[in-house]
Parts: sequence; structure tokens; C-alpha cells
Amino acid sequence: MIHTHTPYTPRQQSLRGTGAALSPVALRQMATGESEDTARTELADSEHLIPMPTPEQARGEARIFRALITAYERHRPTLTGGPYGIHSLTPRTGELVVRIASSQLDRWIDALAYRRDGAGVVGLRWAGCQDGIALTVPGMRLVLADISETEWRDALKRRPADQSSLMPHWIPRFSREPEHAAAQDDEFASIAEHLSATLRRVRLIDPLTRISGHAHLFISRHRDELHLFEACEATPTVLPLWTSRSVPVALWPAQSLPAPGPADPRTAVLDLLTEIEPGRLSTPPHDRPAARALCHIAGHNAEPVLIEAANHILNIATCVLADPAHASVYAAGGWAGSCRTYPEGRVHGGDPCPPPGAELIADLPAEALQRLGRHLSSRPSDTSHTDLISAGHEELVHLLDWALAAATRPASPEWTRNSADGTLQHTQPLSDRDGVLTLTATTTGVYRVSLDALGLSDLADEQDTVEWEREAAPSQSAAALLAEHAAIEAAVCLPFQREHHKQRLLLPAAVPAEPTIRSVIAGADYVLGFATLGSVLGRLHGRVASSRGATDGHWRADTRLDQPDRPATLTALISDWFALPSPRRGEAANTSPVDNPIYLRHLAAHRAALDPFVTRYLAAADSLPGERTFEERHLAGFAALRTTDLSALAATEIRPVGERLLRLVKALPQEPTQLTPWYEQHLDHA
Repeated sequence: MIHTHTPYTPRQQSLRGTGAALSPVALRQMATGESEDTARTELADSEHLIPMPTPEQARGEARIFRALITAYERHRPTLTGGPYGIHSLTPRTGELVVRIASSQLDRWIDALAYRRDGAGVVGLRWAGCQDGIALTVPGMRLVLADISETEWRDALKRRPADQSSLMPHWIPRFSREPEHAAAQDDEFASIAEHLSATLRRVRLIDPLTRISGHAHLFISRHRDELHLFEACEATPTVLPLWTSRSVPVALWPAQSLPAPGPADPRTAVLDLLTEIEPGRLSTPPHDRPAARALCHIAGHNAEPVLIEAANHILNIATCVLADPAHASVYAAGGWAGSCRTYPEGRVHGGDPCPPPGAELIADLPAEALQRLGRHLSSRPSDTSHTDLISAGHEELVHLLDWALAAATRPASPEWTRNSADGTLQHTQPLSDRDGVLTLTATTTGVYRVSLDALGLSDLADEQDTVEWEREAAPSQSAAALLAEHAAIEAAVCLPFQREHHKQRLLLPAAVPAEPTIRSVIAGADYVLGFATLGSVLGRLHGRVASSRGATDGHWRADTRLDQPDRPATLTALISDWFALPSPRRGEAANTSPVDNPIYLRHLAAHRAALDPFVTRYLAAADSLPGERTFEERHLAGFAALRTTDLSALAATEIRPVGERLLRLVKALPQEPTQLTPWYEQHLDHA
């Protein structure tokens, strides 16, 4: 058995690990959405999979992408032809060719046209060109491909008269345009390269929309630093797309090194240990103090074989940190963000991203890797040479992770040490609302990041605290690194955070005056579909003897002290089962059927939805007043679906409704005892 001496599980084979099996054309298409022919043609003349833009081109692209992010906000790419309306794009050093859905042309114009409130891109000009419409600011060119000048002019005419339009190229620059353009550049200078690189890889967003269906990027500030956040899966993360998706390193952007120059990992690990765990420094000093410090940070004793390995890793880290091709390890709060993806699946359900330089570890002699693996094995005589080599390789990758995390640590907060137990704590007020951000790192390597004193009514049963993250790290120094990175996300988490009892958003979303099933689905993080409902109906038949009607209250008073109320209707039972947001007792939604505008407003406020078939079934089932058996309520739901024009019902769904789902609905049995065989047959035919 192999012991890694850390709380993290061994790495799985990631996309980057199998990058060699993917052709350069396929890799590029992952990021750009280009056709195979276009990608192949572009790669013939390009040194990199995704060309690096000139500095002026990157700044212009950053301003355009910032305007799109602001205008589109949270949206469904299936309804806009792609994230931000982008079907595909072709990045070049001095140009970006973008192909947008024709339906998005007006929206792009509204997003990019500069207005006095600061929205849009100041100084942007347009001109017809051979490939479409060229949008330019000094030093930057973006081509909207396959759009004729006639289409463009018609779209401009559709703009409201009280808003400024994009100007043609022959209009001279206004007197204050350079000043306003410089202000826009300065505002986002710290993340301009990151914004440009993300835009050039925008189709990497696609897999991140698989749960909620939404693309959602936003920019926010933490400790006076701007960060680009991604919340496509309704959980904000500050990781770059290429890191969060663990894509092959060839797709990573080359960027500028930090102004002070490349970090020295040896100095960084010693500085970290000096600050966080000064008592752990070697006394008296020994050879290779930085290697010894790295061993401790990674959770190891400073034994000769490990010191040798750590010293080798520090050499690799020095090369990585000085290489502009890997400069994005400094982005988004540093490489500690990738360390937070342990165990596998912590971020986006993907594997941890192997650090740049990991490929150099594989070049080590097998004997060296085997020696390290044998040292970490509790039963080396019973472990194969291959497993020993693999264990040695994995441990070196872990060491490289921590070396890069220490070296890319942003400016650290002021930690306060508890003299009794050595626990470190940092608190700071939230910048945009009442509350306190609290970070804790114990001597045993457990860290906690939470928001306290928020004054939100839904947190009354949770001591007015939102715990964003609590995890274990291999040392107190490592715990401090991870807590500092998690704090970046925690500072912006409240609009995405739900209370645990009823899964309600702590900060409900704005709701349209007259929501429809269609509009509620469009804004939902999670939609309960009929196939998912069908998976539990058979089990509910065996567990639910009776339930109340909607007018009696979905949730009713409970005499138990540990739970203030209990689910009383079929809707409430199913909502509780699938962790859907439920109304409180006393709210109008608590006595409304699910197809009533009052209940739809409740769902919209908490960004959840029921598909049209679930809505029809539950509305009918809960329409029976008083105490009724499951059989009676199921019969009512069955009858409602059986007498409904399913094609018309499907038209109220914004997502595609397949024939297989319609067959499942049509086959719903009247007899509750047949519900389980009905669904199992559906699975057999899936």
C-alpha cells in the first residue's frame, strides 16, 4: 500500500495527461469552436495552438470582453448561440475573428456602444471589410465575420434613439476619447491579459454549463485586486478556465511575468514557513533549508530522500516560474487554487490540474522515482516496481504544486496567532455588505473560511454564519495558502449561497412581474425534469401513506424541536428529496399550487424550476384538498397528463424536448404499483 502522507488522494489521468493523444486541431477546436478545416489552416501558420496577442490587441480585447460580460451577465448559451453569442472565433496575433449568432447582433451593439455611464467600449469604430465588420480601437482589431454592411447598418438603425451608436471609422476621435479609453485600460490593467486569454478560449466554458445551463462570468475585487470569476455551475470560482478544466498545457496562454520579475521558489517557501510556522525552521541551520521547508509544507519529514526530491522540484519550479509560457500560474490568486481542487472533483467535477513542469518529472530516471516510492510505501516488498515509480512520480507532482503555490502567493493578510494553541486567524469586514470574512488555519492543517455576522433571517438556525470551505491541508503553512485563496471566492459567494434546511438563496434573485414556466426555467440553476421525478415516484408510493393538498400548506408546523416545520404535500416532499427551494410557512407560495404565478415567483426568486410535465403532474396531484393517499394524488396527476396536449406542453419548455421523454410521459402508468417497473423499463431503453 502506498502512503502519500497528505490528506489528498492520488491524481487521476486528466485531459492534460492525455493531451498527446489529441491532435493539435482537436485541442484548438476545444477552445475556439472552429471548424476542423479552419483550425487546421490557422495552425499551419501559427507557432502556438492559441496565438498570443500583441499588448495593444490584448488590452482592446479585454475591454470588449468586459463589456460583453457586463451586458450578458448570466445567460444560457443554448439560447444565444454560444457563450456571449459566440459560435466560434479565430485568434491571431493582431486580430480576433469572431462568429456570432445572427440573433445576437443587436445585443452586441448594445453591449459595445459607449455610454456616459461607462458601459461599452470608448473609442470603438467600425468599418466594412471583406470578411464582415471590423471593430477597432487603436492597436486592436476584431472582425465580426459573415455580417454584411447592410445587416450591420440595419441593426444600428434598430437602436434606441436616446443611446449613442457605434461610430464608423471615418468619424474622428472626440477630444476626450483618449482620456476615457486610458481610464478603461487602467481600470482593468491587472487582469487585461487574463480577460483576453479567456475570450480567445471562450468555448472552454461549454462543459461548465452542463448542470445549470448558464454561462456566468463576472469581475469583482478582493483585497484591492480585481479577479475574473466563473459561476457557470452556480458556485463561484476564481480559477482560470484552462486550469479549472485541466486542459493540456499547450492551450495555456503565454503572459507577462510579474513586474518584479519571476518569483524565486526557494525564497518563497522559506518566507512562508518563517511567517506561518517559525518554530519549524531548521535550528541550527542545515544544508538545503528551502528543500527542508518545502518538505514540511507538503507534510513530510525532512529525510534525505525527500530533501533530494524537494531540491529537484525547486529547480523545476524555478524554470517554470521564469517562463512566460507558464506565467498564468500567477493568475487568479496563484497556484494555491489548483491545490484546492483536491480531492478529485472538488472544482467542476474534474481532476486536479497537473502543474507545468510535471512533464519534467517523468524524465527522471526510473531508479530515482522508484527509490522515492519505496520510501513512501508501508510494504515496499509487496509493491510492484511500476506502482513504486508511479507513487514517486505522484509525490514529486505534489511537491511541485506546493512550491508553485508558495511562489505565486499574493500579498498575504495579517494573521493573528492564538498563543494558547497556535491557531492562526484573520478577519476583515466585507467590502459591499454587512458581515465579516473569517479565515482560520490550525496547527494540524485544518483551515476554515466563513462569513459571519451577516444579519440574514434564513441563517437564524445556522448561527448567522456561512461556512464557505473547511478542508484539511498537509501543514499549517499549506492551510494558510489554501484559506487565503478560498477567501477570494468566499468574498463574493453570498448571491450564490443557500441555507441548508430549505435550499433557499440567502439573497433572492430579482423576479419578473409575471413569471412563466418558460422564464423561470431560463433563470434556474436547477430544473427538476420529469425523468428525474419518475425515478422516485415508485419509492414514494412505498413510503408516503398520505399527504395534504397545496391549499393546506406545503410545509406545516412540526412538534419536533429540531425541525421547525415539515413537508406536508407531494410537492414539498419531492422538493425536500431533490433539495429544491421551498417556501416558509406564512408565505403566499406555501399555499399555492406549483403552476400559480405566486409559486412561480418563489421558484424564480431562488433560481429553481420544475419542467412543464412535472408542473402539470404536481399541480393536479396537490389540487385535491385535505388528507389523501398517494394513490389518489398520483391518479390526479396521471389524469392531468393523460388529458393534456403534450406537444403544446412541450412548447412551454425552453430546452429541447426529445421523443424519448414524451414516450416516458405517455407511458406513465395509472396503477402506482407499476411505477417502478415503468421507470426501470425506461432505463433499459435509454
